[in-house]
Amino acid sequence: MQVLIPKMFVDARMPTGIRSAVFDGAVDVLPDGAQDAEIYIPTYMGSDPVYEVIDKLPNLKYVMLMSAGVDKALPYMRPGVTLCNARGVHDAPTAELTLALTLASYRNLANYIRANEGYWELRKTERTLSLANVVIVGAGSIGREIARLFEAFGARTTFVSRSGSNGSIPMSEASALLGKADIVVVVVPLTPDTTNLVDKDFLSRLRDGALLVNVARGEVLNTDALVNELSTGRISAALDVTNPEPLPGDHPIWNLKNCVISPHVGGVTNSFLPKAIRLIEENLQLIADGKVPHYVIDGSY
Repeated sequence: MQVLIPKMFVDARMPTGIRSAVFDGAVDVLPDGAQDAEIYIPTYMGSDPVYEVIDKLPNLKYVMLMSAGVDKALPYMRPGVTLCNARGVHDAPTAELTLALTLASYRNLANYIRANEGYWELRKTERTLSLANVVIVGAGSIGREIARLFEAFGARTTFVSRSGSNGSIPMSEASALLGKADIVVVVVPLTPDTTNLVDKDFLSRLRDGALLVNVARGEVLNTDALVNELSTGRISAALDVTNPEPLPGDHPIWNLKNCVISPHVGGVTNSFLPKAIRLIEENLQLIADGKVPHYVIDGSY
């Protein structure tokens, strides 16, 4: 059995019965024998050509993503090919960034740094996570880790999800909850149901002074609606993802002091590589043993 694996993961140990070929995703330069590959690990954060390869691999049985989101790969999947994601690999880093973005906004750090003109800015009362009401839209493993960190700072967290399972509130019943939240964190997967989830209506339900944090996908949020709402000064935002992405330098959101932006770096940390390699090794061993690999994506995604 052969696996196509990106160069960055070549240190992963191959179990008996599985051989590897290094491949970073260009359709026109498939390595020799690639058409025999039954397992494909796409390049992390790759663009469309990385997934177009799937159609070039007639013997493919498994696609193993090293991202939590699978939205980019789904359009290229076909019957008979099992898709897995990297659940758990990005939980802690994304939760840490969510916390950092929230604190940067709450404690006015971004504006203090922007000042940087050699003067001591007049102090004012800043916000704290202690006793803050936090609504986390998305009840998966990343959302659970975000809650754990926020609760360590004294915040009170509530989950909202599409289904309302695992102790979460159904999205259909969340309107009043959103209106009472100090902080709303969005960490849902990108699906047809969640595209433009955070629209004009959603934003209008947030209380004055609320902070919206998006660490999901840029397409989950309607950027124009957010710019309009932020321009009133009624709410603030912290974003690790945007639509479009990358965000053009002349985009009006850059000029809004009540918005903190990072360039989609939630999972880009020094813990990614060892965690990803460990997951690859575990999944390849499971496949070699004739077992189901971790974190198979089914129709409920």
